Amino acid sequence: MKRHSNVNGSGDLSCKRESTRKNREGKKVIRFRAKDTPGVIYIERSIHDEAVVISGSLILENDSADLNEWIGEEIAAAAREIRAQGGVVGQIEAALTVTSTKITALSDEKPVEKESPRKDVRIVLAAIIYKIEPKVAEDIVRKALAGVRAKNK
Repeated sequence: MKRHSNVNGSGDLSCKRESTRKNREGKKVIRFRAKDTPGVIYIERSIHDEAVVISGSLILENDSADLNEWIGEEIAAAAREIRAQGGVVGQIEAALTVTSTKITALSDEKPVEKESPRKDVRIVLAAIIYKIEPKVAEDIVRKALAGVRAKNK
């Protein structure tokens, strides 16, 4: 069983990114993709054998050197909470993808390169957890991503 959630930790979906397609009748259909929306925590949960597998993602505007430290603190806190709830941590890991934009412009004869000051970071967190209720495990992972988001402000 897979569960998708596109509401952030505070219960609101403040920003939506959309894609469009046409349905069978040729009418335009708009789909919102919370997974690609900055600031929104996206969670998928599944069960494999006896393990609860949680995958979460969050996009932030950030180029802070502290981001890795914040993630480390939050996943350590998540592991402590899982153990406090009687669960066993198989693994919790986070991957970061940083994107930035470079612009090359020509106004006279010489091209000028500029880099956008904005950097987006996609955090993808994966957790394999045993001996804990799936909803509890999901909430703990969501709380970890929400903690990183809160420190980013």
